[in-house]
Amino acid sequence: MYSQRAFTLVEIFIVLALLAILAQLAVPALQDFLERNQQQALYNQIARAVNQARSHAVTHRVRVELCGSQDGISCNADWSQGWLLRELEQTTPVAVTQLNTDRRRLHWSGFQPRIQFYSNGISPTGNGRFYSCHKQKISWQLILNRQGRLRTASNAENAAEVARCG
Repeated sequence: MYSQRAFTLVEIFIVLALLAILAQLAVPALQDFLERNQQQALYNQIARAVNQARSHAVTHRVRVELCGSQDGISCNADWSQGWLLRELEQTTPVAVTQLNTDRRRLHWSGFQPRIQFYSNGISPTGNGRFYSCHKQKISWQLILNRQGRLRTASNAENAAEVARCG
């Protein structure tokens, strides 16, 4: 005759309790991992857009602007929904980026709400910075200088500007 083997109810509950504990430890770490990846993707998107705007101005020898846009047609000061790139003499955008997010992640702080580049790649509006906040801290800052070049802020610069996320 064959003997049957099975798990007892107590053994099943112990395994389920261990799995629940592991899940409680893993979920916050997974959420932080996903948030860091989303922040890095946003950083890469805006860096690419600024570089594309400057490159377009230089290669096509035109004046361009990069600005926040909610609808992909008109400019506004809110960069959190997306942005558009257009030549100043044209009404049709060169490129439009719409963000699929319900949270205000991307912020621009500069002398003007938009970025312009002359045909030589210089920005007439001066310095500015893009930044993104997470848990009341600055996740990253991308600083644009008047020559149209970008640099990443250091951790000390991010800590010094933490009041922006208040």
